[in-house]
Amino acid sequence: MSKKVSMQAIADRLGLSKYTVSQALSGKSGVSEDNRRRIQETAKAMGYVLRPKALMAANIAPLSVTPDTANAEGTRPYLLVWIHAGYQQDNPFWGKVLAGIAQASIDNGYDHLIVPVSQHDKQLQVPAYLNKTRCIGHLLAGTFPTDSVVALKMTGLPLVLIDHEEPLVEVDCVVNNNLGSGAMALDRLLTAGAKRIVFIGDDAFALSFKERWWGCRLAMEDHRSSADDPESLSLKKWQVAFGQPHMAHQLERKLGALSGDGMPDGFICANDQLALALMPLLKQRGLSIPGQARVIGLDNIEAAVYAQPPLSTIELGKEPLGIRAVETLL
Repeated sequence: MSKKVSMQAIADRLGLSKYTVSQALSGKSGVSEDNRRRIQETAKAMGYVLRPKALMAANIAPLSVTPDTANAEGTRPYLLVWIHAGYQQDNPFWGKVLAGIAQASIDNGYDHLIVPVSQHDKQLQVPAYLNKTRCIGHLLAGTFPTDSVVALKMTGLPLVLIDHEEPLVEVDCVVNNNLGSGAMALDRLLTAGAKRIVFIGDDAFALSFKERWWGCRLAMEDHRSSADDPESLSLKKWQVAFGQPHMAHQLERKLGALSGDGMPDGFICANDQLALALMPLLKQRGLSIPGQARVIGLDNIEAAVYAQPPLSTIELGKEPLGIRAVETLL
């Protein structure tokens, strides 16, 4: 075959994700040696050819900015990716977004440097040891205070927000259709027979969580307005501290406070990780899934398929979110 063979074609042939194929062909970690060998052999057999820019950057992995890495890189133009340090800690959503940023940066001939930000950092400033003349712009991944967005905008370089919207500052953003996905999740549960539904999320964590809740609310209003018995349909919201050590304990307490007719028969979780934390707790209370409790998540992370039973979920962009952010910046 010709150079038109794509990574997606190789992934489809092997039944693997495009991300896994990309990692294997660029020599990065996170792929078993068996899969790496299979991918390389299949790519060769299909006639896949790595583009020159990708060949040049094949050994470049996402970098956290330090003086050492800054001095080592110092020649190619780069873009800065600002992200909360906690989002990098084994996060199946943001890990894929960063992979999309990495791939799009390589494809366009740029480096990308990741700047981890602690929760205590109020003002974002480009590290002094970087060569600022080679920075082409900023990607701000996740929710940040307005002051932080303003600080980056004042650098005069292009700025794109990822999974966040800042109405007080004129700046581009790239987000998923969270309203539509929330409405879709609610429609799915109602179609499956659920009537007493709870949405589980954390408004303080991300704009996407809020928007998914709003989508559920709007969809429920539509259903109640046309239902024969609107009083039989209910939608409530549980706030839990997502990603915090006491998250599971909060879920246990909320479930423990329910009994009899007050027990929901449907749960919409703001993301798959919340749903995967909820399902074992429902089983501990003797509730069968999906017989007595229907659960649906959002994002379609890889762990969803390994749940027992497999988790119903809605596919939303992860790598494409990172890719589109780079394209928007350029």
